Amino acid sequence: MKSLIPSFRIRIALLSAAISGVVLVGFGLVVWIWVNQERVASLDREIRALAYRHPGWMNNRANYERLGSAIEFIFGEDRKNQLILVAMDALGDVRFRSAHWPREIDPASLDLVLVDDPGAMDDMPGVPEVPHEPAVEAQTDEDRGPTHGGGAGRLNGGRGRGSGFGPGPGAGEGHGGGSGPGMFTKVPRFLTVKTPGTSWRLGILGNAQNRLVVGLDCAEMHAELGRMRDSFLVALPLALALIGVGGWCVAGQAIRPLRSIARAAEQTTARGLDQRIPISGEDPEMDGLIVVLNRMMDRLQASFRQAIRFSADASHELKTPLAVMQGELEQALQSAEDGSRHQRVYASLLEETQRLKTITRSLLLLAQADSGHLPLSPEPVALSDDLDDIAADARILAEGADLELVVQIPPGVVVSADRVLLRLAISNLLDNAIQYNRPGGQVLLELEAPGEVVRVQVSNTGPGIPSTEQSHVFDRFHRGNEARSRRREGMGLGLSLAREIALAHRGELSLSESGPAGTVFRLTLPKVRRTGEEAKVS
Repeated sequence: MKSLIPSFRIRIALLSAAISGVVLVGFGLVVWIWVNQERVASLDREIRALAYRHPGWMNNRANYERLGSAIEFIFGEDRKNQLILVAMDALGDVRFRSAHWPREIDPASLDLVLVDDPGAMDDMPGVPEVPHEPAVEAQTDEDRGPTHGGGAGRLNGGRGRGSGFGPGPGAGEGHGGGSGPGMFTKVPRFLTVKTPGTSWRLGILGNAQNRLVVGLDCAEMHAELGRMRDSFLVALPLALALIGVGGWCVAGQAIRPLRSIARAAEQTTARGLDQRIPISGEDPEMDGLIVVLNRMMDRLQASFRQAIRFSADASHELKTPLAVMQGELEQALQSAEDGSRHQRVYASLLEETQRLKTITRSLLLLAQADSGHLPLSPEPVALSDDLDDIAADARILAEGADLELVVQIPPGVVVSADRVLLRLAISNLLDNAIQYNRPGGQVLLELEAPGEVVRVQVSNTGPGIPSTEQSHVFDRFHRGNEARSRRREGMGLGLSLAREIALAHRGELSLSESGPAGTVFRLTLPKVRRTGEEAKVS
């Protein structure tokens, strides 16, 4: 399950992308709402501009049509279908409706109630109020009779040049006279009405007598907002990917000091506990961590040296009494009568004494290896010949255990090594293969010398090492469940010592494979050449 946990850098990158994604989505939503409101406000301003551009309402249908045509002309010929217009009185009676007014919108359903605008004047002194009349056809100049500069005839819409909608500055003069603020005396109201396929933004403007409703199609606005939204959604994954890469890089920069600490810690072994992590001085937090780790290494070094000194001293001090015990037991065994009880006791005690001597020697060698001072006396070793001698001794043990020892050793293989320690390592491997085997099984000893390395491989046909124990086979004093009984000799030091000897020779000892078919250990040593009659050690 631990392998499924993403690394620190990946978590930082994903967290950066997630937080940035939330921020970007929130920011995009706020911007989209703000732009939507601004676009709606822009439509409202456009509606007011269209209404105030030609506010000169007339009291007949022809002039209302000219008003609608004028606004459509200003709005644009290609967009006139996006503009709707309706003129009503204050009571809601329709006096004019543009040709493009949607059937789904009933003017009678619109709320025409408007509040007074304090900044505008509904009536101007000296100008008569325009009476409410039903829509009629336009009158000619002859029907109205002569008028005089801004009289009632112009207020009623002579030639479409009067104010008609209500009095205002310059009423009765020029085109669209009354374009001042007094034309619309009510505060305009805006609302959005949805119809099938689109929606309309309606502006309701007017004075005390009349109402003008101007609407603009919102389809273009919605299309623009949709394009903006789609562009944002397309750019968002790319932005998040870039943010994730940035988070990855930033995390890499952040953990660079930790990598330096990890590299220094990897180089700190039992033989190099005196190494310390250098303080960079660039990051106070990391420097504090390094100081703590270095102090911990000081304590570990002191404790480890004390343990090594105790093991070495104890092993060294036990050598003399064990040698004395062995000598006395050998003399007692020789003087005892054959087959007597005393002879059996002396033989058993001598066997245990020799076992203690082996354990003591192994502990001493391991202590020396831990301190980095394993004594080596390298010399050219005819490994092929030595393996034949070791195999001859191991064959006696194999026959006693009902096992077959198979040897595949090519001649002429020479290495530069400590002969005694190398023989000890290989003997431990063979003893291990013989002890943990099944009756009637086989032990195979192979020697290979490809290129500049030599490989000694020891395998057996035993039940194999459980997968839960394979990582502990080289631990000191480790013995498998099957090996814990007194029927199995050894204290779990043979493989540990063999590995230390291999490392001291700049080689390697590894568990190559282990399963129901058997177990294979491989010892690799460097710098070897095959020779004919003479061996040349590289």
